Amino acid sequence: MSSQPDVTSQESHFDRDFGGTLSQLISALSSGEKLVLPEGEYHIYPHELPERYLAPSNNRRSMKRVAILLENLTDVEIDGSGSRFIFHGEVVPVHMHGCTGVKLRNLSIDWARPFYSQAEICGYDETGVEFQLDLERYPCEVKDGVMLFHGEGWSAPFREGVFEIDREKGAPAYLSGDNFGLRGGTSFASKIPARQTGPNRFHLTMDYQRTPIIGNYLLLRHYPRLSPGIFLSQCKDIVIESVAIHHAGAMGVIAQYCENVSLLGVVVAPRRGSDRLFSVTVDATHFVNCRGLIHLQGCRFSHMMDDPCNVHGLNTRFSKRVDAHTAVFELVHDEQHGVPVAFPGDEVQLASNVTLLPYANLTVSAIKTVSDQLVEVTFEETLPDELDEGHVMENMSWTADLHVENCVSGPNRARGYLISTPGKVLLERNHITAAGAAVKISGDANFWFESGAVRDVTIRDNTIVDCCYGPVPWGSAMIDIDPEIAEPLSNPAAFHRNIRIEGNTFRTFDPSILYARSVDGLSFTNNTVELTDTYPEIGRHEAVLNFEACMGVEIGENKVDPAIERPLVKEKTATFGQ
Repeated sequence: MSSQPDVTSQESHFDRDFGGTLSQLISALSSGEKLVLPEGEYHIYPHELPERYLAPSNNRRSMKRVAILLENLTDVEIDGSGSRFIFHGEVVPVHMHGCTGVKLRNLSIDWARPFYSQAEICGYDETGVEFQLDLERYPCEVKDGVMLFHGEGWSAPFREGVFEIDREKGAPAYLSGDNFGLRGGTSFASKIPARQTGPNRFHLTMDYQRTPIIGNYLLLRHYPRLSPGIFLSQCKDIVIESVAIHHAGAMGVIAQYCENVSLLGVVVAPRRGSDRLFSVTVDATHFVNCRGLIHLQGCRFSHMMDDPCNVHGLNTRFSKRVDAHTAVFELVHDEQHGVPVAFPGDEVQLASNVTLLPYANLTVSAIKTVSDQLVEVTFEETLPDELDEGHVMENMSWTADLHVENCVSGPNRARGYLISTPGKVLLERNHITAAGAAVKISGDANFWFESGAVRDVTIRDNTIVDCCYGPVPWGSAMIDIDPEIAEPLSNPAAFHRNIRIEGNTFRTFDPSILYARSVDGLSFTNNTVELTDTYPEIGRHEAVLNFEACMGVEIGENKVDPAIERPLVKEKTATFGQ
């Protein structure tokens, strides 16, 4: 069954508010229907849109206006016919909750006034950096000694950081990092002193480690993660196809507690012909506590201010025992507050926050929400005696397989693919470049609380080019396997298992290809390593391949550029548990 919107009498270019009309069309949809919009440019404002309280993980929770709101629908398709959706103000373009079998196709998402601003460096001195800003496109003022940026219905003080972009490469500037590598570290909660020095000129007071380059661009990051592009929650069998997200005030696509999500030909990048050097303000795609298959095929991700894809679970921290079967757990990071922890019947495991290793498996029988931050969980089994302060719980019923194929990512701030899932992972035939690691496999229980020891990862036939020219936290090697374990050799076992890196081509100015710690079963075979002269060599590792607390390592049949002078392998290994 299909339904056609009665908007054919309107012009193909819409320069007025289309939000109310779109909301009516969406609310009229029933399961099994198809909505086809005539091609056009639709301008959408928040005032006529429905409102929901949304808590997407790794973003900011709040009441949000939603343009395309799909709730508890089955077998629905929305085809935008190539339409361009231009948003004004704080809006979530798409939110699906409790839906099955939904397809979203053939449209693009952008904002008239983006949530970040772009400037050009025109000077610097020992006190800071000076830049030119087009105030018609990026309106702001200096108020109480701090830049205050204005958008459509919002204002934001400049406290998220400043980021330098290489003018020639259109990529993050070499070794610049956040706030030019500001001395004393980066504090996104700190206001940066500013003054206006001319009609379109401003000066930021900064004690930077790296000298800015005149003529390079600045991205002024002044908006919190409040307006993601597409948010999926508790959905199944979702297909997003031929959708372009040119900008969003948070992540491009964020999915949590979803089963089987496919992104086919999805683009997260500035609009072609635009002079913007940023797309979404954080990750292009992000998947939290999902299961089934996450499939990314033929996608392109560039100029986002974080990673192209992150797949992980959540570690929730033990707070207190209630009785022999019940305990309270805490969502620690503030961008995880309000996210569900588990559902009755889910299997969870308990782990030490020091070793990250699990020691008990339990089944959830009941969940009681205490607050956005605290949940009371009752288990079928008795709580183990080992459960102690700082220990964490991970939901093992919601872990995903991941298949990324024929995708192109970069340039972008931070890293490439972040993988923290015990499901089957296959990255093949992709082209990856990033200021940090191309692939980062971590896991932690003390800061981001992103869980998921890997158990079956294949990285093959990819072309990985000129990575790790940013700061060390973004990645010290092109493939960086670094679970946050203080003393991995003291662990009774490795954290990650079964990682295969085969048939890839690495082209790099700095042959720090692999760093791996706490892995049992790792092969690096039939790969090619070629030197480039894109940037000066950094030398973060002594060898091409570096191992710490690893076992079952296989290396063979690799072709390494003879101009590389450092040794092929450096290994720091001892018997576990010492």
